[in-house]
Amino acid sequence: MAELLVVTGVSAGTVFFLTNEETVIGRGETCDAVILDPWISGRHARFERRGDQLWLVDLDSRNGTFLDGRRIHEGELKEGAQVAFGRTVATVRALDRSAHSGTTDPALKVRYLSEVEKMVSEGGAPQSTDPARRQLAALQAIGRALADASGLEESLAKILTTVAEAVRAEQSSLLLLDEKGTLVPRVHVPRDSPPRISASVIGAAARRRAGLLVTDAQHDDRFTGAQSVFFQGIRSCLCVPIWAENRMLGMLVLDRGVVDPFSEDDLELVTVVAYQAALAIERARPVERARTMDAQRRKLLRHFSPDVANLILSQTELDQDPLAVTVREEATMLFSDVRGFTGITERLPPLELAQLLREYFSEMTKAIFEERGTLDKFMGDGLMAIFGVPVPQPDDALRAVRCATRMLDRLQSLNGRLPEHRLLTIRIGINTGRVIAGNFGTTERLEYTVLGDAVNVAARLESIAEPGTIYVGTTTYERSRGHFAFRPIGARTVKGRTEPIMVYALDRPNAS
Repeated sequence: MAELLVVTGVSAGTVFFLTNEETVIGRGETCDAVILDPWISGRHARFERRGDQLWLVDLDSRNGTFLDGRRIHEGELKEGAQVAFGRTVATVRALDRSAHSGTTDPALKVRYLSEVEKMVSEGGAPQSTDPARRQLAALQAIGRALADASGLEESLAKILTTVAEAVRAEQSSLLLLDEKGTLVPRVHVPRDSPPRISASVIGAAARRRAGLLVTDAQHDDRFTGAQSVFFQGIRSCLCVPIWAENRMLGMLVLDRGVVDPFSEDDLELVTVVAYQAALAIERARPVERARTMDAQRRKLLRHFSPDVANLILSQTELDQDPLAVTVREEATMLFSDVRGFTGITERLPPLELAQLLREYFSEMTKAIFEERGTLDKFMGDGLMAIFGVPVPQPDDALRAVRCATRMLDRLQSLNGRLPEHRLLTIRIGINTGRVIAGNFGTTERLEYTVLGDAVNVAARLESIAEPGTIYVGTTTYERSRGHFAFRPIGARTVKGRTEPIMVYALDRPNAS
């Protein structure tokens, strides 16, 4: 990204970022870069991209636009070009990133590091009076610090600490844009005191899209009436946007509460460091995002099939919360338990019983995940599965019935490997209806589940089912009868309901 460094005039020391979009220079507040030079027109000139080249176009300004000493209507800009608007003179820089933000070219990197080491060996340090030495020494210190940083937060803290020491700031903060586009403090120095931040000053820098040097905010007409400036005692401050290509990622904010103003060299140094911060952020964010996604996926896989987990994660990336409490017009619940489990617990030693349950639940979970169901919970020897939440599918009821048949098939296979005294028999109940779904519990522990009458009916169907059978409610029957054969059991009264419910038993699956 190219820069416009103001050399003389009222904005001397200011660096404006020239994005790939058009950048209009002028006195007017609607301009992209505002320079308060009375000799400059409201909309004076425009920087624009033409292919790979940067051009400067005069916007019929009253006092003209000059490029390398000659008045122009438009002209192509080269590295180091001198431009003048009114009484303001500035330099255009393409800012070779190999010198500021690291390079993948080994030869350039070797030359750069050699130059840094040479300057440091000659006495260069962040406190050096030579601006170039200060910048190179600060970048070297940041480079070494970032090499040992474990993540984004630590990287930002080391960058901020280094630049704060280099310009002798009393307070400093590094802010990043959140998902809503709001600048939020991520790190600040010193850590044991609250950050000293003025929304008025930050807003001025963000609107200008340029680094802002304020000599004394207490007597600056731009911040008259800004209570944050007055009450926090902010005097001299630096606000420099952190840019990556055409996007602002955040802001570096440094200030002094005493009348010892920052200099134009300080602004230059912080601007260079801002590029380093942008590089660190762009490199670290994908890694941080991958770590977060991996942790979320591992957590989701405890309850959801891999396909459902991936769907949840994809919706989360779209700023949706698929696990929030909502009313779902239709979901299908499956309950199952082991018949005569109490007798088995009496016959088996505890460790053998635990091993048997692990094998059994492993087979049942595989059947649920094969049909993209959600494992809600284990309840002793029983389990509850859900189809249709958090991600609904058009065939949820059908998949629940198919899952039940898979469970019986897997149990038969498991029993074939077990001795006779460990053989298991299960019964299954399935019902479809309206539910409330989402994360329920306390702030300390949340659990994703479903609530409602349809859930209770599914549990009652399981409790009245014969061993080795699958009982379903009316809606489940209607949704899946084209694929499975059922026989009516009749209307049954179940606990918790005054009205009887119609019950169907799965007879056998069709070829389809």
